[in-house]
Amino acid sequence: MKWLALNYGIEKESDFVTWWEIALMFFLLSFSGNPYISIQKFELFTVLSAIVPIVHMARNYKKAISFRTAFVFVFLLGYELMHAFMFNLDYSMTFFKLALILLFSAAIIDILKDRFVLILTKTMVLISLVSFVFVFISYTPIHNALYNLADVLFPIDKNYEGQSTPTVLIYTFCREYFVGELPYVRNAGIFWESGAFAVFLNINLFLHYSSKQIKVVNDLFDRDAIILIAALVTTTSTMGALSLMIVLVFFSAQLKSIFKYVLLFFILILGFLSFTTVDFLGDKINRQLNQSNFSNNRFGSALKDFENISERPLLGWSRRIEVIFNTNKNSKLTHRPNGFTNFLRSYGLVYFLVYFVLVYQSFKNIYVYHHHYLNYFVPLFGIILLWIVSFSELIFDLVFFKALIFLYWAYYPYETKIRESQIKKPYFY
Repeated sequence: MKWLALNYGIEKESDFVTWWEIALMFFLLSFSGNPYISIQKFELFTVLSAIVPIVHMARNYKKAISFRTAFVFVFLLGYELMHAFMFNLDYSMTFFKLALILLFSAAIIDILKDRFVLILTKTMVLISLVSFVFVFISYTPIHNALYNLADVLFPIDKNYEGQSTPTVLIYTFCREYFVGELPYVRNAGIFWESGAFAVFLNINLFLHYSSKQIKVVNDLFDRDAIILIAALVTTTSTMGALSLMIVLVFFSAQLKSIFKYVLLFFILILGFLSFTTVDFLGDKINRQLNQSNFSNNRFGSALKDFENISERPLLGWSRRIEVIFNTNKNSKLTHRPNGFTNFLRSYGLVYFLVYFVLVYQSFKNIYVYHHHYLNYFVPLFGIILLWIVSFSELIFDLVFFKALIFLYWAYYPYETKIRESQIKKPYFY
């Protein structure tokens, strides 16, 4: 493992967050995953999101734009224009919405700056606590009334399977439990389904651990982490549980005491027992593997996506389903839920590599900012974690995951501090 020490210090951030910081982060998360905001009223909230960058730019009109930020906008928007030209697509609205999304993402990062991870954690903890209340209510007689009220207040169009998922914005109800398909509630938080909630919780845990010292067990299981882990358990998500175990194993290895071997052994044994005894873990994975040749499940989607990827590996097929399926209608045929292969199929290897190099830089800056030295393995693990969690969800076109591209500047070490370091060129960008 290659370590690179840095000799400059950064003041420890306060745990205090304001209501408007929580509100901004909640909007970013809701805009990324709440079924009413991000799906039903996506165009409306895309336009409303422009208020944030307009106000921010008006207050900071003298601030210079970095070359990298300009490159991100030109590359991402230019890529969409290229696909529009290659496949003769009308991308006028797509281009407009993507431009607003990128402006909104960049503005949020520039407003919250190096408090982004802290505010994300506090917001996700609050979302988790609220979700616990609603999960409890789901087992009481008033659940049906709230479920029906949500359907009236925030109506959502039915999908191709004739289903919809009611939400009250601060919580999304478990449709499967309501209609009797499941005997228990799967906690979706504010997101469109429990698997999506698990994705955001796992990414939050990674960023939370990356921004703090992991020396003793209490560092690994602090109050915020315990709440996030508890929320992950209530999602009963297969990929969420697998990712959680991987995150805990990775960061447990950083403990400075001999107890880490006991903890690692305990986590691995608990994981093994869970996957061999719990239905939504080992049994579900085996079922999906067995059905992969004739089903559009996560594994079947990967196989079909790779067939398309092999035909256009570099530049992809665009995000439009009509290019491959010759139809604009979503159906079981066009729905491929493997987010990793879908991203690679849609954009190709060039876009794929550029995106993850930029996100790697963001994860690297976060780690260096808080630890004052560079460990290449932590940001690399963050990228691998994104690949793992995306295996079950289509996530990379969401606003939050566009924001990850811009995180590098929020945690950019001061140039003067770098020059003061005794190590020549201690940090590379």
